[in-house]
Amino acid sequence: MRIVFDVPGRVPGIRAVPVVRGGRSSEPVLVVRLGERGGSEDSGPAEGNTEAAPSAARSGTVRARDAAVRSHEAAHLSTLGPYAASAVLFDTVATPDGPAAVGGRIAVDLSEVPGDPEATLRKARVILAAAGAPGDPSAADARVAAEAYRLMAKAAAELAVDEQA
Repeated sequence: MRIVFDVPGRVPGIRAVPVVRGGRSSEPVLVVRLGERGGSEDSGPAEGNTEAAPSAARSGTVRARDAAVRSHEAAHLSTLGPYAASAVLFDTVATPDGPAAVGGRIAVDLSEVPGDPEATLRKARVILAAAGAPGDPSAADARVAAEAYRLMAKAAAELAVDEQA
């Protein structure tokens, strides 16, 4: 299995590698598209001198980030359903208007369903869909997607062995 991260723009020191070498390949490929925003939902507030910015502009930026983070995590949670192993945990900063979310995370149950590879396959598909649900996956979302894909591949292999027997 190959995992390809599609990052818009250039990343210093990284060269583009073709997805398929020498024609067609039967190797499965998971393409993870990362948004153009700087940073991920799991990172803290951006560093820099925010004191120079007017308070109203700063507050508007923080509130916009808060709304984006809450929307992003809500998309994960609604798709995950019973496979969410925790509620949403937000990283917040204090603002004059109250706390604002600048990052968030949800624990995900990535364990196999014991003795039931079909259920494991269904579970992994839901988790994979949840990782990409917001449409702008973070680096942590990409890691969860890769783990869900690994779980899917393992369950599919177990099903193939069961069918041959």
